[in-house]
Amino acid sequence: MPNRALVLSGGGSRGAFEVGAVDYLVNDAGLAFHVIAGVSTGSLNAVMLAQGHGPEGLRAQVAALKDLWFGIRSAADVYRKRFLGAILAFLLKDSIYAPEPLRRSIEQHVDPERLRGSGRELRIGATILESGAYTAVDQRQAQVREWTLASASMPLLFPPVRLGAEAVVDGGLRNVTPLGDAFKALKVLPPSADGRPDEVYVALASPLDLLPVVSRWSTGRAAGERAVDILVNEVFREDLSYALAINRAVRAHAELAGYCAGRPAEQRALDAMPFRPPKYRDTRIRTIAPDREYSGTLEFDPRKIREAFEAGRVAARRPLDEEELEALLEQS
Repeated sequence: MPNRALVLSGGGSRGAFEVGAVDYLVNDAGLAFHVIAGVSTGSLNAVMLAQGHGPEGLRAQVAALKDLWFGIRSAADVYRKRFLGAILAFLLKDSIYAPEPLRRSIEQHVDPERLRGSGRELRIGATILESGAYTAVDQRQAQVREWTLASASMPLLFPPVRLGAEAVVDGGLRNVTPLGDAFKALKVLPPSADGRPDEVYVALASPLDLLPVVSRWSTGRAAGERAVDILVNEVFREDLSYALAINRAVRAHAELAGYCAGRPAEQRALDAMPFRPPKYRDTRIRTIAPDREYSGTLEFDPRKIREAFEAGRVAARRPLDEEELEALLEQS
């Protein structure tokens, strides 16, 4: 069996699509995941899934994650509006909304000891406001709950999470689709005994194409959310394109290795390639993406959550292979 990673993107309430995709991959396709990586809403899904030990434990965590999402009745189960109103709250506080409901949910459902003992490699990422650096932590991080909340804390909307002397916010500012984290975690694992290449399944919460939205932008929030959508789309397209480029380079290196043997000049040129074995492995990437946006980023409507979940299950039946993904990325 190949080493296999699951990568979960950011996207707020649209993360319900990811849950549907994972439900199909685990319960219908019978896939196991040795590495689970996520940012923003993907980090919330990732820490839940990564607590499962063995195949049965993973299936149990998928069920728990579904219960958690299907238990949401409104946005009030995720965040709380400031009493003074958005504008005044923003002037007097560090965010428009307060994430206390989400914080309580993380404390209730995330068990650091179970994460450390599950046998899975977890990677969740967040951004340090002071330096602007993206930082990924694993299942051994003592403050993994705080990092999970930080990873989902969109600036202005939610307050930074204080970790030591640093203010930490949404990892999606720098890394919407943490493929690099997954690749690094896969290298921690020994190569597959049967020589099969590693596999990475990427579940996106938003469509590959930035779909037009009919709106008069009557509110600052609507315009702001659209701006975030544009930024997120650009970042995860770059993430995917970069990963595909690395795979092409690794495969080209393998193809040229035999030809360059015994030819010093050619071997030096080959060795100068930045992406080469054993530092990088050939990895099969499969991508699951929605055909449209099923809700606004902060729109936690039970009907739309269920609709996105079902769409995730359907899309996961036929993930995009690398050629299909590359063709879609080049089209727009």
